[in-house]
Amino acid sequence: MKLIKYVLLINLVLLFGCSNENTIKEENLHKHTKILASDEFGGREPGSPGGELTKNYLKDKFKSYGLKPINDNYLLEVPLSKMEVDLTQSFLSIDVNGKTKTLIPGKEAVFWSKRVQESTSINDSDLIFMGYGVKAPEYEWNDYEGIDVKGKTLVILINDPGFGTKDPNLFNGKAMTYYGRWVYKFEEAARQGAEAMIIIHDTEPAAYPWQVVETSWSGKQIDLKRPDLGASRIKLEGWITHDIATELFKNSGLDIEEQKLNALNRDFKPVPMKGLKLNAQLRNNLSFSTSHNVAAVKEGTVRPDEYVLLMAHWDHLGTREGHSPNNDQIYNGAVDNATGVAGILELANYFGTIETERSLLFLAVTAEESGLLGSQYFGEYPPVELANIVAGYNFDGVLPVGKTKDVIVVGYGASELEDILKEELDKVGKYITPDPFPEKGYFYRSDHISLAKKGVPMLYADGGVDKIVGGVEAGSKIANAYTANDYHQPSDEYNIDWDLSGFNDQLTITSKMVLRIANSEDWPKWYQGNEFKAIREASQK
Repeated sequence: MKLIKYVLLINLVLLFGCSNENTIKEENLHKHTKILASDEFGGREPGSPGGELTKNYLKDKFKSYGLKPINDNYLLEVPLSKMEVDLTQSFLSIDVNGKTKTLIPGKEAVFWSKRVQESTSINDSDLIFMGYGVKAPEYEWNDYEGIDVKGKTLVILINDPGFGTKDPNLFNGKAMTYYGRWVYKFEEAARQGAEAMIIIHDTEPAAYPWQVVETSWSGKQIDLKRPDLGASRIKLEGWITHDIATELFKNSGLDIEEQKLNALNRDFKPVPMKGLKLNAQLRNNLSFSTSHNVAAVKEGTVRPDEYVLLMAHWDHLGTREGHSPNNDQIYNGAVDNATGVAGILELANYFGTIETERSLLFLAVTAEESGLLGSQYFGEYPPVELANIVAGYNFDGVLPVGKTKDVIVVGYGASELEDILKEELDKVGKYITPDPFPEKGYFYRSDHISLAKKGVPMLYADGGVDKIVGGVEAGSKIANAYTANDYHQPSDEYNIDWDLSGFNDQLTITSKMVLRIANSEDWPKWYQGNEFKAIREASQK
């Protein structure tokens, strides 16, 4: 009987492989997340001691897994400028019919400048309500038509008109387009020659509460060190609370809700906010630094110049004084994004001993929290031809939900990578949940968009919410609690009781997708009608 059992065991080993050695291991996800989100790493701010610890940790791990540096170096330079508004010498005020109202920093407004200079001032700038501040020819929409905004301060709604109407034929319905992102709005204001812009915060269309605005844009602000040092940007960028906006509209004889409705029409015309003028003084503490993207390659055996990309951002908000009521000053960023980094590290570990025909490129990017800067720089100055990146996977903010029946695809309906994902999910009895909150624009809020805009098919598949135990209600409860209480807060900390088994499953499925693509000659494509399809086709000619 013992002999029979032994023979059966040998046959099973031969059939399924030797052991658990070459599998994705949940304990490694815990280990990396715990270390990266520890107080010792100080919130992983680029240019800080914690940032240096993070880069060295990643470099050492990639090297230990047998991965090669890219261009003879694991660290790819990203030049940065850093500015912090000195609030003891700075102010933002609105003159209301000759009376000055100075807005309280943090509580009522946040403001900064992308112009890298010690002092910036604005005097008596007229305010204009610009609706959504969108110029989108493909949607036959132009809020700037027929008006000269040079020297003016623009007051803008967040998101885009499609969200406001939920009309599927207007923009992309309730799904946010790139025109709804604050990044676009500030850039367009600069192209139009405006002097300043303030965005009206509203939790539902912004997809986050005011506390996220306050912590994200207060304190040190990091940007790429641009050749013109930001001279082409507007003088002041900022946000105001909805309550302050309501008061300002009333002071100008306008009803904010009526104006928001008017802004949903193509024939909307900007409205001067009579009697209101903006004055501001910004004193900046300046510094320059060099951060790094951390990259490593597992070289392919047949087509080494073709790559499958696996990426996550390594940075978070760092250590900040005076924002937390319980005096916890370290923004550890455990979910955002120690988890994602732990994921690509474990995939690097897994693939370290596996040969693939195409190369695998592991990329941990810097300065995501400052506007996707590391991935943007990688996209502008790529160390490999972007046309040779076959496909990419991004991991950002993975919640410890546990095992689920589903996988959420953010930006669902984009590329054939979703077809491959579905086939792998079918094998294990799971299913795809299309992006449940397309109106929040998550597809445009993480690093994969920097590569997608260059044509590279990217998949941003998040952990599911349909828990095997507890269903959608239980999974959504975890996700909603994180967004409401911990996102971009000091409370985003690692807990030893986290259940990362669902993330472990997700990485296992990802590894199978990567193997399929890396060992084939297939080039996954954007779906017909996707905004990035033409860019990809042009890049590959």
